[in-house]
Amino acid sequence: MQFSIRRPKLPSSETHPEENMYKKLDVSTWLNHLNESGQVEEEYKLRKAIFFGGIDVSIRGEVWPFLLRYYSHESTSEEREALRAQKRREYSEIQQKRLSMTPEEQREFWRHVQFTVDKDVVRTDRSNQFFRGEDNPNVESMRRILLNYAVYNPTIGYSQGMSDLVAPILAEVLDESDTFWCFVGLMQNTIFVSSPRDEDMEKQLLYLRELLRLTHLRFYQHLVSLGEDGLQMLFCHRWILLCFKREFPDAEALRMWEACWAHYQQKEK
Repeated sequence: MQFSIRRPKLPSSETHPEENMYKKLDVSTWLNHLNESGQVEEEYKLRKAIFFGGIDVSIRGEVWPFLLRYYSHESTSEEREALRAQKRREYSEIQQKRLSMTPEEQREFWRHVQFTVDKDVVRTDRSNQFFRGEDNPNVESMRRILLNYAVYNPTIGYSQGMSDLVAPILAEVLDESDTFWCFVGLMQNTIFVSSPRDEDMEKQLLYLRELLRLTHLRFYQHLVSLGEDGLQMLFCHRWILLCFKREFPDAEALRMWEACWAHYQQKEK
């Protein structure tokens, strides 16, 4: 069972004053934000448009790397190509480091990382045509990204659920190295919890409890009346860990991701 977004008609006094002012970012509008050198102009206006209107599926693979901090908005097309080449070399070095582990290191890595990754990737987004079928090279690409990320960031390593976060990026960006660095940006900048570690999850639940207390006092009081179990809010853990990806249809979940990634309320410096 999945949720679905329903937008009731509200009086203008209860909606954001700029609601319905922005259409979905399409190819034409996106190109209008790029100058002759390929730099993004009016970045804040662009982020606001993405927040309110979303991004056309046809250009997600081009726009997402900006939202995920892989590309700088000030970078030129030429600079981005140079960056891609540099990052491709860095990614290759990370992979080579993984493949050059000693037998003992390989055993430890398999026990703590690879065993879980291998189980997860074969059951992630298999209904998506991009990952469907036996011996799908895109599944192997996702596997390498996650294994290499665990080498790149051993502090976080791999936690169940990360495959759900990287799969949509790979399906849109379509390049293994670029997807890896977009995923790095996601893990560094996401507003959601990036691991199921108790202290991380508890911090997020603390924020959620306070939001409930301020915005839905009756429901908060109901949870309090249930005792400690109610305030643990176990029903929310997957929502937070996977950024609602399994709670909503893909199109709606990714639309919410884009709105969060836009960070439009962060004013221009």
